[in-house]
Amino acid sequence: MVVENQYFRLLDVKLKPGDTTQFHIHSTPSVFIQLTNTRVSSQLKDQQWKNDINTAGNVIYKDYAKDSIIHRVTNCDTGPFHVSDMELLSPYVSKFTFHQLPYKVLLDNEKIIAYQLDTTSFIESVNSAHGPMLAELVKGGEVMYNDIVTKKSISIKGGKYLYIPPGNTFRFSSPIKNEEIDLVLIEIK
Repeated sequence: MVVENQYFRLLDVKLKPGDTTQFHIHSTPSVFIQLTNTRVSSQLKDQQWKNDINTAGNVIYKDYAKDSIIHRVTNCDTGPFHVSDMELLSPYVSKFTFHQLPYKVLLDNEKIIAYQLDTTSFIESVNSAHGPMLAELVKGGEVMYNDIVTKKSISIKGGKYLYIPPGNTFRFSSPIKNEEIDLVLIEIK
């Protein structure tokens, strides 16, 4: 676990090639952000193994509150397996009406909305009428989070994340010109 607040708990999961997790339970609604292209296999308790391929940048929502599972996962690839599990703990109650940001939508449901940003998206700034967010850099060396009010900047490195509290006004920038960027931004509703 790398972040926990009233809205979500973030688990940063990394497996070396050939490693397998212990059996574990998922019983909380979760958003998974795949950070590597990796061949994996998973096994539900008392069932057969199932093969799958994780693709960097995929965002998947599972409502485990309705259908919890006990399973384990193995990395069947020659490179590392990296995924984030954002367990959703409570909604955000805003005094503002929710409005979608002008970015490509990857996933939208009653709990969250997930966006995909690249350097062309960085011209837009996000105003303070939004809820808590998680920014995770899937592809690229570095993205800068720039707080418009405090004038402070925070670096987000490739494969890393940043929690953005509700009510912040900010924008992103890329310090490296012409670098290909894939940034996932998830807002709690």
